[in-house]
Amino acid sequence: MSLKLRVQRASAMALTLLTVGAVLAPGGARADCMTDFSAIREDMQTKGKALEAAGKRKAPPQELCPLFRAYTASEAKLAKYLSDNKEWCQIPDQAIQQSQEANKKSAALRDKVCAAAANGAAAGGGKPPPQGSMSSALGVNTGYAAGGTPGTGGVFDTLRGNVLGN
Repeated sequence: MSLKLRVQRASAMALTLLTVGAVLAPGGARADCMTDFSAIREDMQTKGKALEAAGKRKAPPQELCPLFRAYTASEAKLAKYLSDNKEWCQIPDQAIQQSQEANKKSAALRDKVCAAAANGAAAGGGKPPPQGSMSSALGVNTGYAAGGTPGTGGVFDTLRGNVLGN
């Protein structure tokens, strides 16, 4: 399931369940629950959209890691809000459990992305090694000398006569 779809489903489910709970709550609590929840949800959606945009343009893990951290922190804040205000906002246990499970999955994905970012940074970003480094380390002439005349000796020089006769 794509990240965008997960964000939309989690937000819609939490909003629906919070709305149902708010309808059953006394008048003043309904407004406060919805106001607080909406602010947290908007923050989570904003961070989710930034993460989705980076994923669409195939951003490197070094760029995705901070975005994932921000998103999972926002998602954890929502899960904590639902858990802390369960009684006051009359939030069903199922909504809290689903929010916490979604956060665990996002955190696991975040850990993988950040591990890939750390490995990529430690390896120098995956740049190829300099050409000729192995042959120069072994002292083997590859047949091409920079600035020299090609074909004047080397491992692959078989164009100057009979190999068996030399």
